[in-house]
Amino acid sequence: MPTQSTRIILDTNLWSTLDDGSLPRLDTLLGELDLQVQVLPSTLLEIVDIPLEEVRRKLVAGLARGSRRTRVRNEADLFAEEVVELIRRTRPEWLRRIPDRAEVERLRTFWLKKIWRHALEDSTALHEHQQGQSPIRDHIVDGQKQNRRGMSEAKFKLGDLTELHGKDDPESDRPSLLGKLPGWDGSPRALWRLNLAHLTWHQLGVVGPRARITGEDRTMTDWIEPWVDLGQLRSSPESFVHMWLDEARIAEVPRNWLNSAVDFVQLTVKVGSGNPADAQHASYLVDYDLFLTADRRFVEVLERVREDAPFPFAETVLVDGDRRKGTPTAERIEQAVSPVAQAREPH
Repeated sequence: MPTQSTRIILDTNLWSTLDDGSLPRLDTLLGELDLQVQVLPSTLLEIVDIPLEEVRRKLVAGLARGSRRTRVRNEADLFAEEVVELIRRTRPEWLRRIPDRAEVERLRTFWLKKIWRHALEDSTALHEHQQGQSPIRDHIVDGQKQNRRGMSEAKFKLGDLTELHGKDDPESDRPSLLGKLPGWDGSPRALWRLNLAHLTWHQLGVVGPRARITGEDRTMTDWIEPWVDLGQLRSSPESFVHMWLDEARIAEVPRNWLNSAVDFVQLTVKVGSGNPADAQHASYLVDYDLFLTADRRFVEVLERVREDAPFPFAETVLVDGDRRKGTPTAERIEQAVSPVAQAREPH
C-alpha cells in the first residue's frame, strides 16, 4: 500500500519570510521529502495583516498556489464540530430535527474558497479588516497579562494539566472576563472544564443572541446554530454548564482542550502579542504530523502541554529564525525538517 505523505504545518513566522526567493525551493523540497503542507485560514489572516502590499501579495500567492498544499477547515468549524458531537451524546433533544446543511456548506465554501479568492485578487479589504481586529487581540493579550500577574502573586505552580482545578473566589477583585457561569456553585472543577464552559456559554448564551444588534463577533454561534436549537440550549443554561463541568470527556474535545491548555501554559512564560494566533494554530495539531516554527518559546509551551496531553499531536520542529545570517528561509526549513522527515520514513 502507498504510504501517506507527511502532513506538516508551517508557522506564520516561516511563511512570512518566504518572500526572500524561497518559494520555488520550498515547492521542490516538499516533493523531495514527500511533505504535504496544511494551509490554515488563520495563517492567511496573519499574512494579510502584513502592511506592505507587494510582500503581502507574493506571500498570499505562495500560500494559495503551488503543489502539495491542502487548505483546511476553519478552526471555529472544527471546534464547533466537537461541541455538536458532545451535545449529540449528552443532550440529543437540543439538536435540530433538520440540520441546516446548506448554511454549513456556505460557511465552508467561504473559508475554503472565497476568502482565498478575495485575498488573491486584492487583499486590501482583508488587510483593513484584520487591522480592525487589533483591539480584540490586544484585549486577549491584556487579559493574559492580568492572569499571569495573578498567578505570580499566588505563587502558582503548574501541575498536570488534566488535573488542575479552579474554584470561585467571592473575595477576588478580578471578576471573570466572561461573566458568571450559570449553575456553578463555585466548588472546585477541572480548569479545562471551567474554561470551556465559560467560553462556550459566553459565546452561545450571551453574545449570540445580541450580536446582530451589537456587532459583536458571533462566529461560534454561526457554526453551531445549523446543528443545534440554540433556543432550547439557552433555556437550560444550568444543564449546558453541567454538561461541561461533569459530563464532557477530553477525548471528545481534543482541539478545544489543546487550545485551552496552550492558552493556560502561555501564562507561565512571557506573554507575547502573538499568543492568540499561536493558540489558534495549536488547535490544528491533533490532525497532522509535524509543526515547524521559528518560535522557541512556542515550542516550549507545546512540549509542556505534550507532557500531560492524553492524546498525541504533531511533533514540533524548531527552525532557525535568524535572518541576519543571510540563509534563505527554505534552506533553514530544509536543515531542520530533513532529519525528522527521513526518520519518519518506513524502513
